[in-house]
Formats: sequence, C-alpha cells, structure tokens
Amino acid sequence: MFAKQRLEFNWCAPVSGDGFYLGLPIWERPPNLEYTVEIFKTAERFGFRQLLIGMGFTHHVMEAWTLATAVLALTVNAGAMVAVRPGFYSAPVLAKMAVTLDNICKGRLSLNIVTGGRPMEQAMYGDYLDHDSRYRRTREFMQICRQLWSTTAPFDYEGEFYKLRQTRLETLPVQPSGPLFYFGGASEMAQRVSAEFADVYLMWGETLNQITERMNRMQQLQADIGRKKKMRYGLRINIIARPTQAQARETAKEMLAKVSPEVLAKARATEFPNTRRESVGQSRQCELRGNADKDWYVEPLLWAGISVVRSGAGMTIVGSYQQVAEYLLQYINLGITVFILSGYPHLEECENVGRNVLPLVREGYL
Repeated sequence: MFAKQRLEFNWCAPVSGDGFYLGLPIWERPPNLEYTVEIFKTAERFGFRQLLIGMGFTHHVMEAWTLATAVLALTVNAGAMVAVRPGFYSAPVLAKMAVTLDNICKGRLSLNIVTGGRPMEQAMYGDYLDHDSRYRRTREFMQICRQLWSTTAPFDYEGEFYKLRQTRLETLPVQPSGPLFYFGGASEMAQRVSAEFADVYLMWGETLNQITERMNRMQQLQADIGRKKKMRYGLRINIIARPTQAQARETAKEMLAKVSPEVLAKARATEFPNTRRESVGQSRQCELRGNADKDWYVEPLLWAGISVVRSGAGMTIVGSYQQVAEYLLQYINLGITVFILSGYPHLEECENVGRNVLPLVREGYL
C-alpha cells in the first residue's frame, strides 16, 4: 500500500526536567541549556535527525523557541522540531521568526504545530476559543506561513481570524517553502486540517489496528481534497529497551515506584478529566489505559504506565532490544516512517536506543 521511504528517527529534549523516576514533586534533574545541548550532541552521534522541544506553560519550565534558538547556535547537525501554538503567535510574526532561525541554523528547523492544550492552560494566556475554532485558526495560520515562506511578493489575506494587508517577508527560508509542519490530532477537524497542510501527520502510540484505521482515514481525506504532495506518517512514543524483556519490564515497574498511591488510584479512575473532554487524542490514550491489565499493559509490549503521571504521549514500547525493534518495524510496515522517540532519563536513553535499537530497525528495514 505504501511505497518504501527513508526512515526518520527523532528524539525529545525535556523542558520541564528529567530523571528516571516518574511522578516526583520535583524532577531529579532540573532543565537547563547545558543539559539540553548534551542531549542534542548525543542524538547527533547516534543518527537522530531532530529533537522535539515541547511547548507548555503550566508544567514546562523552559520556553521552547528561546531554548531552540540557543541550542541550535551551539550544535551543528541535529535539528530542532519546535512546538508552536498558533493562538500564542501572530502568523506573520512567527513566519518571520522561523525564517530568521532557519537561516541561522542552515535549515535545521521544523515546527510541531500544537493547536491547543488543556482549556485551563489556554485561559491562562487569554485563549478562549473552542476546539473547532482553534483548528480553523490553525488552518489559517499554516496557510499564511506557507505562503509567506514561498514568495517575497506582498499579498492580502482575508480569513476568519486573520485579515492581512500587503503582508510579506524580505527573505525566504533556507528550506524551499519553509520548515516542515509536523501536525497531529485525532478529532475529525484535526484530521481535515492535517490532510490539507501537514507534511507529517503525527499520532501518539496506539495499537497497530488503531493506527491502521487512522492512516486509512487520512488517505481518504487526502484523496477527497485531491492532495498531490504525499503526506508522511509519524509516531510519538516512549521506549524502554533492555537486553531482555524481563529486565525491561522490571525497569518500567521501577520507574513508577515513587509515585504516590493516591496518584495511582486517581489514574485508575481516569485522570485528566478536563483534557479528556477537550482532546480526542487524550481520550483515546485514557481509554487504552483503561483497557490495560493491573500492570498497565495494553498489549504484551505496549505499556500505558507513563500516562499515569503525565498527559499527552503516554504509551511505551517495553521489551528486549530485538522485541522493541520488531515492534517498531510493525509500525513501519503499516506506513509509519517518522518516529519521535523518548525515554527516561532522556540523555542516557538516547544513547541506549541509538546504540542498541535503531541499528536493528534499520537492518530489518533493508
């Protein structure tokens, strides 16, 4: 169904803090520029293409764009996939910021477009649009950025959220048509916007059957609008890989050893209720966790334990190096060619996965 494509492996740079144990009141390692640069340089050594720098305000200590700018100035190979929320930026201003940084880093920039987070967090910064309105605004945001990155000729734009007169940029990005858009969402509106503008459609870890259904839906949406440029498909998932499956499972168990019983009980009763109502993707993650066994396994190698203590991408592949590689290959066989991987702590696990898992995946893909 899908032609063979190059594989793209990306890693994550934590902006809140890092460590082995999850659910602590304070992370074992506070975030700082030096630690982030160390993760970037480790990722470079092991063939990761980019590092995702997330954007949030209620729990994230460091701001994504500022951190990315500093890190890209101190590294030479790995790129930065910077999370951007359209509600917090003017489209032309962000487009100019991106052109500037893209030129500074010689084309090592991409954007993870995040339409919104929890309503309470959105309200902290004055964004009160409802779910579908946020996605309509995101559509305009992406359309304006792409046009500004494609021509220096001035143009007018008349939309629901943006009304621009003779908007233009003086220079263009290093990358033709600008940085790539990595964009996801499980709702119908999110999928429609993705079908139009996403270069890579991102999904959180789910079962193989669920991923297949979503990819089939995206294929249909692209066909409906007559999209010519092929979209790529990406997966955001955590990894716990050890020499044996037993060691990996023991590691996963130990990571939650310092989470309070109250937090575990709350997770069993479905955590993050506000997010569940607002985010279809988060609801799907919670449903998967609800179907897990007492040790949080949805399937023998798919673990929902991380979702106990954090929202967002909460699924983890847990197994031996060979098992994890084979599981990733199953996703690849479905048509996934872009991966955003992570593990705790991010520095050591970047080397672990890069050294022991990725070579097996690449070998299996030949």
